[in-house]
Amino acid sequence: MEGSFRDKYAFVGEWYDDQASLVRRFNVFYYPTDDSLEMIDLKTRKVFLRRMKVNGVKLDSFFLGCTLNILGRLIKILEFGCEDTRRKLHKDMQVTFGMIKPIPTSIAGKIITHLYEHGLKITKMKKVHLTSDDVIYIYRSYQTDPTYPFLLEHLTKQYVYGIEIVGKDAVAQSHKILGNRDPLKAEPGTIRALYGSDAVRNCMHVSTDEEGALQDLEYFFPPPHLHSVRLRLTATLSNCTLCIVKPHAIREGKLGKALELIDEGGFDITALNMIQVETVNACEFFEVYKGIVPEYKGMVQELSSGPCVAMELVVKDKTKNTAVEFRKIVGPCDPEIARLLRPHTMRAKLGNNKVQNAIHCSDLPEDGLLEVEYFFKILDL
Repeated sequence: MEGSFRDKYAFVGEWYDDQASLVRRFNVFYYPTDDSLEMIDLKTRKVFLRRMKVNGVKLDSFFLGCTLNILGRLIKILEFGCEDTRRKLHKDMQVTFGMIKPIPTSIAGKIITHLYEHGLKITKMKKVHLTSDDVIYIYRSYQTDPTYPFLLEHLTKQYVYGIEIVGKDAVAQSHKILGNRDPLKAEPGTIRALYGSDAVRNCMHVSTDEEGALQDLEYFFPPPHLHSVRLRLTATLSNCTLCIVKPHAIREGKLGKALELIDEGGFDITALNMIQVETVNACEFFEVYKGIVPEYKGMVQELSSGPCVAMELVVKDKTKNTAVEFRKIVGPCDPEIARLLRPHTMRAKLGNNKVQNAIHCSDLPEDGLLEVEYFFKILDL
């Protein structure tokens, strides 16, 4: 690595080249002075990407196991490229696993915001239906704990959110933010003190140590060939619509508030998955807008600029159409117009501009099911 680690950070990443049907590996260099990237093919030693800025990629985007969207290519970061980078970032960007237990969606949103405000970010998330085997695995270190039988009973056949948490000293920090397992003994202001009721119904579980966290993450977020076998997505595909919290809103810590607004607006989240959308898929998804709206290119770039959260929503009032009702609480495409005309809508509260308007929703009632199928069936394959 040329120069000092203060000038650039080095990583090793890989990308599966569909056209050539092979895995290509690269040195990925990040320059903090201007947030630019450079990529060198490890096999040919040739420049693959000349130094340039890539939308949505910052220093805190890098941690072992993360996937970055670099100009439409999903690059998985496998290891540090030099010892200087390892020493500087290894402890700073630790990864752990968390599970939000069965609680109201609005409280889950508050917990996500609480984590963000304390320097931790969520880089993977999905809603699942737990089996007894899942609970046994996740709580494998609790089998001699007196609360273990009650945990099994409380969580089996229940819906929960699994999350990958990234941040400085993430394992220790997440335990500190959560507080004592018994909410009555937890420090004031901690998550369990705020929202928990007892040592079983205490809002959230996190891995006990770094090794356990890696095992939990591998179990909860299995590779694609196991998606249909273990901890499957929970889409119902009935009177539903699609909601996407866009990448910029995820980066800005607005996911938690979005969940609160969805709950308060009268909707259940029946499926949720954080996903990195490739540029080709973003083009396909927004194709109906091509040549129709001037923001088409920006919409594609935004959706593929980082992880987004896709949700299947179902209106709580079963006499109403979900897609129609959800559009009402999302508001106009332009957040500035929304703030003038419909200030209580989601885009008015969370959006920045017509491209970064925080939320995508299905335009037509008949589109809701099709869009949910695209994100929860086609892309999951």
